[in-house]
Amino acid sequence: MDFLQRLQRWYTINCNGDWEHSYGVSITNIDNPGWVVKIDLSDTCVRKVSFDYPIVERTVTNWVSYSVKEDVFEGSGGPENLTEILSYFLDTFLPAHLDPNCTLEVHLPVAGYENRLWLKAQARMLSESSVEICAVADPTMPHCYEWGTEADLDLFAELGHLLSGIDTGYSIGDQAEPTVYQAEDNMLRTFLVVPVKRQPEVLRQ
Repeated sequence: MDFLQRLQRWYTINCNGDWEHSYGVSITNIDNPGWVVKIDLSDTCVRKVSFDYPIVERTVTNWVSYSVKEDVFEGSGGPENLTEILSYFLDTFLPAHLDPNCTLEVHLPVAGYENRLWLKAQARMLSESSVEICAVADPTMPHCYEWGTEADLDLFAELGHLLSGIDTGYSIGDQAEPTVYQAEDNMLRTFLVVPVKRQPEVLRQ
């Protein structure tokens, strides 16, 4: 996976219906020539930090500089240094500053009702793209679910007392790479979902 794809995953993993309306990522060019990358860290699982990284100037066109101020990571560099800036954020800065006590809300697909019903869970961020499930909501409580469309709300009446027996295939400690789900009939309903967990195939004798 290249650095732009990985940065895309960072953006995706933070989209929760609210964050993306106020924060984001920008990559712009400057007339030195060069690049400036700005990445919002507010309301993410990055620990509060502030620093200025001294400019590393190898040549007039080969240089980089990094800083974090007011919850914004900023990396700048020469015309050939964009990849280096992204690599520093993803491979050096991010692993060193992820808060192990911070969790994201993710949603686990209910077996038999994939793309229609998800059970809420909490997950610890491991990287720009992966999380580890650390808590799962009470399956007997309807408010602990998200649904695909308004029509899927009927599932709660259909399932009734069977909610206690639902299965997602996930357990605490499992890892996953969540993606964004946006309800087709309500764009305001945006949330993170983990993929359907594939069960290992049984080898035939």
